[in-house]
Amino acid sequence: MTFDSSEFLIFFSVVFVAWFWIRYASRVVRNGLLLLASYFFYGFWSPPFVILLLVSTLVDFYMARAISRSDDAKTRKQLLSVSVIVNLGILGFFKYFNFFIDSALMILPPDSFVAPSLEVILPVGISFYTFQSMSYSIDVYRKHVKASDSLLDFALYVAFFPQLVAGPIERAGNMLSQFAAKPRLAVDRSLDGLDLCIRGFFKKVVIADNVAPLVNFVFADVDSASSLSLWIAAYAFAVQVYADFSAYTDIARGTAKLLGFELMENFKTPFRSLNVSEFWQRWHISLSTWFRDYLYVSLGGYRGNRVRQLFSLFMVMALGGLWHGAAWNFVLWGLFHGVLLVVHNVSTPMLRAFTDNLNVLGKFVFRFASWFLTFHLVIISFVMFRAQSVADISTALTKMLIAPISNLPRGGFLYIPDAGVGEQVFYLVLIAGAIIAQFSSVELKPGLSGNTVFRGVRGAFLLSFIFLLYPTVKEQFIYFQF
Repeated sequence: MTFDSSEFLIFFSVVFVAWFWIRYASRVVRNGLLLLASYFFYGFWSPPFVILLLVSTLVDFYMARAISRSDDAKTRKQLLSVSVIVNLGILGFFKYFNFFIDSALMILPPDSFVAPSLEVILPVGISFYTFQSMSYSIDVYRKHVKASDSLLDFALYVAFFPQLVAGPIERAGNMLSQFAAKPRLAVDRSLDGLDLCIRGFFKKVVIADNVAPLVNFVFADVDSASSLSLWIAAYAFAVQVYADFSAYTDIARGTAKLLGFELMENFKTPFRSLNVSEFWQRWHISLSTWFRDYLYVSLGGYRGNRVRQLFSLFMVMALGGLWHGAAWNFVLWGLFHGVLLVVHNVSTPMLRAFTDNLNVLGKFVFRFASWFLTFHLVIISFVMFRAQSVADISTALTKMLIAPISNLPRGGFLYIPDAGVGEQVFYLVLIAGAIIAQFSSVELKPGLSGNTVFRGVRGAFLLSFIFLLYPTVKEQFIYFQF
């Protein structure tokens, strides 16, 4: 059941009507309804995996309560270790078992050991809800939040269906207080939520799913692709993954608003970034702040000397790459961003001293150059993210960066079967438009004041495009695989 499916529209309509009628009921009734709906939503993918959700929920709830009641530092650390080991153990087994086995077979001598053969199925959204649940135990240990007395509220915090499968990764301090209070249903909040949902559907259906065939075709055979085809496909994938992932967040935030809850913003026009550090302040914000608060801090990034800070920064991104997927292309993607962040961190003082001496024109040129370089470094990183193997990464980047002139296309620049000039122009307009929109997109102030007519016109405009450009083949949300 995906957000862009008819099943979800029926499901959410039923939940919304039931929620509206019982919104003034007791806290147990309200949250009980949402919890049952959330378990049904997750069980729709695979009912047995609801058990894993329950395990993480029960372990973290009771460990956090025990931590809050203990004054012994050693005991508190041991209880926290149970939470971390259980969560990472579940995540490690289901997500990385086959990856580690396959990697060991590549390194060790042939026939040195018999590798166990297991068909491990990756539970959808496991990387998101394990991080969210585990962050609660850490926050209680650090005394940033109080341990909840309500298992129902905490279970809903872990399983809340709008953000369960692909985030944003919420914090207990934000959500538990909302679940404890009566929902604030209002016309302006509902219109904000509906507006977010429409924009999310537009990003997913009109933009992401329409550029997906181009991306899939080129990256399926990078050996035959031209340099120009690879560059266009790389731009297209950047647009696809942004539109796809931010669409999920928009719909998650929108449906939550319709139910009276606020989820955090996960994207802030990331392609406007002037450096890689800024990019990670704008891209997948809930994950980057999670790594900062729970991994970078734990590695001693704020406490150690300069070398330790840089090492912690590099390791955070390396592990961030592994979080995204159990494959070496994701590891390389994380290592690449780790190097970029370290280089930026080291060079920042020199760059600031340099720009202080520039005139207005010089500063403008420097800002443009910074944006251009950052944007294309991100594009190169997305090639690593999307490629199907390390060999494909090598081939694609060699064609794109080292031998672009000698690898120009002989025919149509995209080499897409049966794609006429009109379709190729459509692809280019869609890709360029989505990138340019990053520089003109301004969030409207929430509520009705001065925005009702504009929102209505924009909503009708976007809905018309959704119906006109609805793709014949729908693509799965990209981040469901994580």
